[in-house]
Formats: sequence, structure tokens, C-alpha cells
Amino acid sequence: MSPAHPRTHLYALALAMIVASALIGVALLRCQDLEVRYVHTIAPELSDLKLQGVALQKEAFKKDDLLVLYGSSELVKNVPNRASEFFEPYPTGFRVFPVGKAGTVSLAILQKIAAVGNDLRGRKVALSLSPSFFFDETVNSEYYDGNFSALQATELAFSTVLSYELRRDAARRMRLYPDTLNGNWTLDFALERLAGDSLADRLLYAAVWPLGKLSNAVGRAQDHIEAGIQISDENDRDSDTRPLKIPGINWREVIRVANATTKRPPSPRLTQRPKGSRDASFVASLTAADEWDDFELILRTFRELGAEPLLVSMPLHGPDLETTGVSGQARASYGQRLATLAKAYATPLVYFQQFEDDPAFWEDNLDHPGVKGWAHYNKVLDDFFHERTKL
Repeated sequence: MSPAHPRTHLYALALAMIVASALIGVALLRCQDLEVRYVHTIAPELSDLKLQGVALQKEAFKKDDLLVLYGSSELVKNVPNRASEFFEPYPTGFRVFPVGKAGTVSLAILQKIAAVGNDLRGRKVALSLSPSFFFDETVNSEYYDGNFSALQATELAFSTVLSYELRRDAARRMRLYPDTLNGNWTLDFALERLAGDSLADRLLYAAVWPLGKLSNAVGRAQDHIEAGIQISDENDRDSDTRPLKIPGINWREVIRVANATTKRPPSPRLTQRPKGSRDASFVASLTAADEWDDFELILRTFRELGAEPLLVSMPLHGPDLETTGVSGQARASYGQRLATLAKAYATPLVYFQQFEDDPAFWEDNLDHPGVKGWAHYNKVLDDFFHERTKL
């Protein structure tokens, strides 16, 4: 018997790699097909995969009848009228695709938006703002850590569509939360180099670039597969839930019913009497808040990606802040700063300041709209989507 060719094992290995690659390719195509077919069905959901991944968000932006809404705990709070449920039956021809959970601060939203990349170009997107995030000078690290996604952060760090300056400024903020970078040498190294911005840092960043892009590719593939598996596991879904006929909606009636439903405050207001004015400390903390820097990074990202954003901000809790020594004049500083930034980036802004003294607007004493609040939110989203009014 003649001896086996010395390279036979290499041929076998090469063949095995080709077969494995083909199988992975077929699996990816299958998963991507499921994303396309079911993205409308999963639009109202808030699964971790949807929040921490990229594939489903990118697919949502490709659909003309989905409006992606980024936000925080207000998207999760189980309140009648919230946008994800209100628009689910396509009352005006589109669904809301919420992305957010409790503690989703601006720095976390920035990474989600950056990870979507060019799929945002020319697309409408709404951002719900929680005023209380701007009341503290530093961002709550637990909020950021709990919403951190290594995949989204790596997409930002090695983005080919965002400017170097934007990535550098984002990296300097992300480096302030080292716990999120433990065990991820590539991302940690890249952010350190971006933040340093010396000639040596730029050269080292360029050297690690291929590894970063490989990490992105692996992360995207895993994201697609996990999305496909999750959709397949829930195989009783209907992949075509859009109505054949759009029923239409009477916004005056929606708001009238919401007002009638919430005549009384939804939760007890604070009743303690103020021990002097807190205006100076409130304005000082508001002015120095890091959240403003992260929010501006979002606005820069929207501009560089060519998105069509809308900013929607809840009002401050006027009665509660008043009873703790914060006057209306001091509270106005939030709206003024917000309007200045929105104007600087030519971004439409709706700030519900007129409801600051209306406890019925909220569900509780946090940044959670109630039935009445969501009625007004939803009308703004509907007007924005259909371009009825110039916001």
C-alpha cells in the first residue's frame, strides 16, 4: 500500500473550512431573511438582543413604515397609550420601533446610533429625552454599565463613516467607564489610542484597525445568528401584521379622552416645604452636567450620518421641584440650554414645557409620561412621521 500523500491532511482541513464557511454563510442568509420578514412584528418589543445588538435596528431603518424611537425607562413603563402599543395596529400607517430601557443615558444611545451607521442616512429618527439625567454633574455609572454593548461600542470605535474627531471625543467619554472595557483588549486599546490623539497613538490605532474590523465582522455575524434564533424560537409569529387598510385617527378625540382619563394626579406629589432657595445649586449642577456633552455627541453623530432627527423632551416636574426650592426661573435653564443646542445643530425640538405644572402629564414622580403625556407624545411622533407640520 502506497503511503498517504503528506499534504492529504491539509487538503482535508481546507475542505472542512470551505464546508464550514458555506454552512455559516447559508445560516447568515437565513437569519437575515428572518430579520427582514419579522422586523415589523418585533417592532414593539424590547428584548435585550434588540437593545444590545445592531442587526434589528439597522433593518428597522430600512423600512418606510417604521419609526425608530430611542429613549429610556419611559419606553418600558407599562402605561396605556405608550407609543409602541398605540401605533402597533398602524392607526396612521406606521409603527414605532422603541429602543431603550431604564437608565439609557446619552452615551449609550450614542453608541447605538453610531453602530447603525449609513443605514441612518436620510431616515427619520426620534429621540426622547429624560430631563433628570441632566440634573447631576456626572453620569450614573450603573446606568451606563447596564446599557453598555461591546458590539455597539466597537462599531463606533472602528467606524468608517464617522469623523476621526467625533470618534476621539466619544472615546474620551467612554474611557471614563473602565469596567465596561475589562476583558476586551481590542476595544480598550483602540479607545485609549483615540483618546490620546498623539502621532504615536494614531499610528498604533491604525495598526490595530484590521483586528478591530475583524472583531466587528465576527460580532455582526453573531448578532445576525442570535436574532435569527430568537425569531425562529417564536415560530407562532405572523410575519405580515400590517393592515390592508389604514383606519385613520382623530387626534382631538384621542387627547380629549386622555384628558378625561387623567383628571387627578396619577401619584402623590411631594409636599415638604422648601428650606430656602435651591436655585443656585440646581443651575450649577445642570450647567456642569456631563450628559450635555454626551447629548451633543449624539447631535454631531446625527449630522455626520445625514439623519433626520426629532428631539422630544418631557417637562420638568414643576410642582415637585417648586416644593424643594427650585423656582420656575431656575427650571427654565434646562429648556434654554436644550433649545440652544437644538438650534446649533438645526434639529427640530419639541419640549413639553407647557405641561410643567400639570401633574396629570406623568405616570409618577419620575420621567414617565402617563396616559395624557403619551397622547401628546404620540401626536408629535405622528406629525413628524407624516411631515404635517414644520416642527
